[in-house]
Amino acid sequence: MKAAKKRAVRPNVGGTLRPQAEAPRTRFLYTDVTRAEQQKIQEHCKEKQISVSQFLADLVLKDAAKPRPKRKQKVVVRAALELTPEEREKLEVLTRLHGKDSIGELIREFIKPNLELERLHAPLETTGLRYYLSDEEHEKVTRHIAGKGISARNYAAMLALKALAKERKKRK
Repeated sequence: MKAAKKRAVRPNVGGTLRPQAEAPRTRFLYTDVTRAEQQKIQEHCKEKQISVSQFLADLVLKDAAKPRPKRKQKVVVRAALELTPEEREKLEVLTRLHGKDSIGELIREFIKPNLELERLHAPLETTGLRYYLSDEEHEKVTRHIAGKGISARNYAAMLALKALAKERKKRK
């Protein structure tokens, strides 16, 4: 019994190709995504008629071209937590016991050690997606990612998910 070969997904059939680089795109980077994220990315690429490699490379190159903000510039993040009234009271007591002025300060203190880690890890089952770059693009992107302090395998996935979420908001 012979297993049928699964056809490769070619989302860029009929779509526009990336502009040709000065040198061949022989260098590549991988990004790790979950199966669900991979599915979302492939659906987006089919819809836009571009390859996954083109989508990821364009995102990373676009991000690398942006001027770098100051590393210590503060950004406000709002999180919504669903708590029972008793849990909220306990959180307020914990805030007071830890000598903090707000729940936000307490939560920041709790997550700060994870944010300061040199390498971020999580127990996710992922698959790798490859995107191709020329030598010049590869150098530019790796220098940019190294300055961010996030692994290259996670950085492109983060940019892709942000782009997909932004596009979803546009549609609504």
